[in-house]
Amino acid sequence: MFFGTVTAVLDWDFGKLIFKNQFLKGDTYVLYKLILDIAGLLCLVGLGMAFYRRFIKGGQQYERSKRFLYILGSLAIIIITGFLVEALRIAASDTPIAAWSPVANFIAKTFYSGMSTESLISQHTFMWTFHMIISLIFVAMIPATYFAHMYKSPSSIYWKDMSAKGGLPRIRDIEEQEEFGVSRFNQFTWHDRLNFDACTECGRCTAVCPVNRAGGVLDPRALILSLKKTMHGDYKAIEEPLINNVISSEALLSCTTCGACVEQCPSKIAIVSAIVRMRRSVAMEEGHFAPGVAKTLQNITSVGNPWGLDPDSRLDWTKGLDVPVAEPDKQYDILYWVGCMASYDKRSQKIAKAMVKILKASGLRFAVMKEESCDAELARRVGEEYLFECQTLMNIENLRQYKFTRILCTCPHCFNTIKNDYPEFEGGTFNVISHVQFIAEQMQAGRLKAASIEPEAFTIQDACYLARWNNIVEEPRIALEKIKNFTLINPLEWGENTTCCGAGGGQFWTDQDAGKRLNVIRLKQIVNTTGKKNVAISCPFCLAMFDSAKAEEKRLSEVEVADIAEIIASRLNEPAKQITPNN
Repeated sequence: MFFGTVTAVLDWDFGKLIFKNQFLKGDTYVLYKLILDIAGLLCLVGLGMAFYRRFIKGGQQYERSKRFLYILGSLAIIIITGFLVEALRIAASDTPIAAWSPVANFIAKTFYSGMSTESLISQHTFMWTFHMIISLIFVAMIPATYFAHMYKSPSSIYWKDMSAKGGLPRIRDIEEQEEFGVSRFNQFTWHDRLNFDACTECGRCTAVCPVNRAGGVLDPRALILSLKKTMHGDYKAIEEPLINNVISSEALLSCTTCGACVEQCPSKIAIVSAIVRMRRSVAMEEGHFAPGVAKTLQNITSVGNPWGLDPDSRLDWTKGLDVPVAEPDKQYDILYWVGCMASYDKRSQKIAKAMVKILKASGLRFAVMKEESCDAELARRVGEEYLFECQTLMNIENLRQYKFTRILCTCPHCFNTIKNDYPEFEGGTFNVISHVQFIAEQMQAGRLKAASIEPEAFTIQDACYLARWNNIVEEPRIALEKIKNFTLINPLEWGENTTCCGAGGGQFWTDQDAGKRLNVIRLKQIVNTTGKKNVAISCPFCLAMFDSAKAEEKRLSEVEVADIAEIIASRLNEPAKQITPNN
């Protein structure tokens, strides 16, 4: 509609009045009129849908106020008066191509039939003038109204951060800083402010937020709008503390950092990044964490794992498996980063053992690292950046002792951290691969073959830190679909639109429970939408959360949950061809 109006201005005001030659003529003009008529009708249909969704169907993410009645009404009036102008022109001129403007032609025949030419011309002049005035007023008011997002959103998207989606900005020279993160609005960058201003208030972020769905206090839309209002409000508020004045610390600390809000945002607002940077202020300046998290961080600081267990027992799970431990003078194809969950958690250790079986079957030379310590992904997501940096520098130094082609991770959080966060630190760039990527690669290459004795059907839970933050969606499906007699079914929300299990952003380690637990909600959704009680996962945290959900809900107790590595390893045949190391 916009380009149609601009084209008409160019054709008449420039083409006819200045150059004495119009380009909208003949078949071109007929097609032009048809397209605009259809476009106008579709606009009205869209506005009707918007009205229905906001005021009738509803949903807590939608603001129901007179403001949005004015917003939708103003657009509708402009389009309707445009149709009336066209209908009056058709009725007055009796043009032979009237049928190519079906909507306007219908209005002309229905409401203006039988009127005198003079009356039609008079009404056309009045309606054209009225339509032009309200259209120009609308354009003039765009910068000062809700409609400013029409140019602010594209601007925000154009200037979006093009670094890895799953990474977070580092605090440079952290030991020399006096302030950490964002505690006052004036600490946000110009791009943050453009982000906030670009909000369309659509509520999609709130609709997909797992915490909000579970009855928690976090409302991403309300959070961004609060920051936006602060920016446009009293200047003094920009210099005053944000936390618990504008944004509640409880809302900040409840975020799972799953990224669903960012994925759904039409303006690509970096909501999670803003939340984590405010968390840094809460964590590092106030020393405030969600219940249970502080103890977990202390454990990582003292012994390098979240449970506070003996660091010398990290490789106890390898007993009897003949797992090679990395030596500095040897070259390896794969350095297996096991992660804390698979190293210490009894259930998750089965993932590591399955992965060892797969690695041996692949024929590639691999090893684990005895110096492995927590990558402190938890610390970074809850805002304790200093602990994260200490662990990162130590891990990078340890990794650099060894010669390897790729690092393999069975934990999506470890994978995302080493892949996207470590490169910000000197020497921290490594070739990192997720275990689902590795398995799919090996099976496609024919190095691994798996089959089910009886036909089986599984549904799949995509891990947020694989599917959403790193676009790893097809690989787990490729791996599972390569199993003979195996059927894979996607749940209602999957891939980049997956729903969080509730463990991310440090929530796995907290003692709080916001409404119904997210793990129960998600597992119920999977079972209800697919009817399947076999669930394949690709994250040890998803596995632990779903096992917990099974214990909480009797109807979920029969659901079988297993990691993709376990599923493949238990059905693994002898490799089709033994591959020599480094091949």
